[in-house]
Amino acid sequence: MYLIDDVTKMTGLTKRALRYYEEIGLILPPQRTKGNARIYSEEEVKELKKVAEAKEVLGFSLQELQQFMSLKRMIEERSEQQGLSAKEITKIENLLENQIKMMDFKVVKMQAFKTELKQMRESAMEIHEKTKGEMKEWKDSIQITD
Repeated sequence: MYLIDDVTKMTGLTKRALRYYEEIGLILPPQRTKGNARIYSEEEVKELKKVAEAKEVLGFSLQELQQFMSLKRMIEERSEQQGLSAKEITKIENLLENQIKMMDFKVVKMQAFKTELKQMRESAMEIHEKTKGEMKEWKDSIQITD
């Protein structure tokens, strides 16, 4: 079990962010000590790391993350109980399909941006090589006499 200070170091999230994520239902409220301090399990820390990565690295909005997390919890809860009705399964499949389409869209956009960055790097390298050649010609043309 980890106190909030430990969790902030492990996840890179601030205390304020952790409290806010709890407030909006992105994460479930953690257990509390007798002194009312939040304590997080190993599993909760792993989940928070995934949330931080999805937000920072993959660019998910908090709303998108809320949808994902609530869907994940619903599947976990239902699988532990009696299962899912056909209507619930269809709803989940549609929500997951939308999440996958959104990810595909983001991947395409990221690939396009990556291609543009590579082109910019190539242009910069060409300018560098050209400038290096011009500097050599300029230095060779100058005669230094004593």
